[in-house]
Amino acid sequence: MKKVLPSIFAIALSLGLLSAQNDATFRVEVSSDSILMGNYFKVTFSLESAGGENFQPPIFSGFDVVSGPNYSSSFSMVNGKASQSVSYTYYLRPRDVGNYYIEPASIAVGEKVLETIPVAVTVVPNPDGVIQEPEERKTLPGFDWDFWDRPSIPQPFLQPDAPAPQPQQQKKPKRKTYKI
Repeated sequence: MKKVLPSIFAIALSLGLLSAQNDATFRVEVSSDSILMGNYFKVTFSLESAGGENFQPPIFSGFDVVSGPNYSSSFSMVNGKASQSVSYTYYLRPRDVGNYYIEPASIAVGEKVLETIPVAVTVVPNPDGVIQEPEERKTLPGFDWDFWDRPSIPQPFLQPDAPAPQPQQQKKPKRKTYKI
C-alpha cells in the first residue's frame, strides 16, 4: 500500500498538469507604454498554467537590454489543484525618441507554440533629464521584499554632517561614604 500511494499521487499530478496545458496563457506586460528618453522600463513575458520549453524572446530593435532575461518560476498545489507559472523579465532602455513595438515572443507548450501580442511603446523627449523607476507590482506590506533586498532602516536622528554617535559609558553608581 505504501508503494501505491506515491505512484497514484504522481499519476494524478501528471494528469493535472496535462489538462492545465490546454488552459495555458502566454502574455506580455510592460511597466509603462510611454517612457521618457534616457530611462528604462520593464517587459515581462509570463506563461501561466503550463510548463514551457524553448522560449524565444523578440529582437528588441530600438532598445538596449539593460538586464535580462531574468527568469522566475513557481509551482503550487492547493487542495489537489496544481498551478504553475514561468516568467522572463527584461529591462530595456530606448536608443532614440519615437514609436516602437515590442515584437511577439514565443514558447513551446507540448506540441503547441504560443506567442504574445505586439505591444506599442512611445518614447518621448526628456529635456529636463527626469529619471523614472519602473513601477513594481504592489503587494501586501511585509511580503514585498526578499530577505536580502530589504532597504536599510532609516535613522531620522542622524544628520549627514553630524559625527557618529559614540557608545555611552555606563555611569558608576555613587556611593555614600561616612567618616568614622
